Amino acid sequence: MLETGFTITTNAIGLVGIVLWVLNLRRVAAGGDLIGPRIQRGIPFGFLDLILLYFFMAAGNLVPTWLVCQSLGIEVSEIGNLQGDDQAKFSIANAVGFFTGIAFALGIYRLRYGRIGLLGDIHQRISRDIVLGLAAGVMVIPFILLFQSIVNRFSPYKHDTLEMLADKPTIWVIAASWLSAVIVAPICEEIIFRGVLLGWLQRIGRGVYDCVLVGGWDSVFLKKNGGTLLDGEEQESFDGLWSRQSNSAWPMVISSVLFGLAHYGQGAAPITLFYFGMVLAFLYRKTGSIIACIVLHMMLNGFTMFWFTLQILFGDAPTAGTLE
Repeated sequence: MLETGFTITTNAIGLVGIVLWVLNLRRVAAGGDLIGPRIQRGIPFGFLDLILLYFFMAAGNLVPTWLVCQSLGIEVSEIGNLQGDDQAKFSIANAVGFFTGIAFALGIYRLRYGRIGLLGDIHQRISRDIVLGLAAGVMVIPFILLFQSIVNRFSPYKHDTLEMLADKPTIWVIAASWLSAVIVAPICEEIIFRGVLLGWLQRIGRGVYDCVLVGGWDSVFLKKNGGTLLDGEEQESFDGLWSRQSNSAWPMVISSVLFGLAHYGQGAAPITLFYFGMVLAFLYRKTGSIIACIVLHMMLNGFTMFWFTLQILFGDAPTAGTLE
């Protein structure tokens, strides 16, 4: 019964996705663009700032995680031996720590630079990026699930969160699993891999130029870091630079490879996650915002968690999904 429901749901999403693919390909064929012009504001810091940012994320994680562990009655010295509800409570503590660590790190750089550059232009509507993320999910998720089901034949998928849920599906475990997989992982990983890492890699090619309005890959209007509009000669010089940089895929590839490697130990999932990372990188590159990336990431993880939870609670269900 569950497998039939999974198949019907996946096929329905796939059909809607095919319709969206056809409409968008027709738009591109007519000379349009998949995503309209956006003002992209790159992250403002350099390599040393990048290293310190990750250090502050880790440092800001420790105390909140310890405090939540204490409040939930979890002994930090026993973390390696936790089972069931105690393991779930530690996952919740760790989730709070991740959020706090990232907020702490970004807060420091917000005070230093006045902005971070993760959400693109402040004038663009977040609702538009949410809709974009939902549409991307419908178009991409069926292919991700299909590809994962194929690579599972060579190296079965495994994930600590799913194993914890399968071992003892109590209320604490279910809540911790959903919080970790559907909320914490998408937000934290999109900030780390797309917003910060990919944003910094793109900044290498952008140089002193701070604000770029992109309509397609080569339509450009921009300002320098100080906010000064470019004169004619500077604009002409940048046109060539941006044309080369915008057609280069290396920032997307590097961030996607590292995204996949971060999930080493989950069977063949890193292969799938590389391609998924490329989709997420494309969304970030086209919008300059992590909002659509977070929505797409949440959709994939939520879809996997929904069917896996049903499997654990009510019987057999497909396990071709993947968590990022």
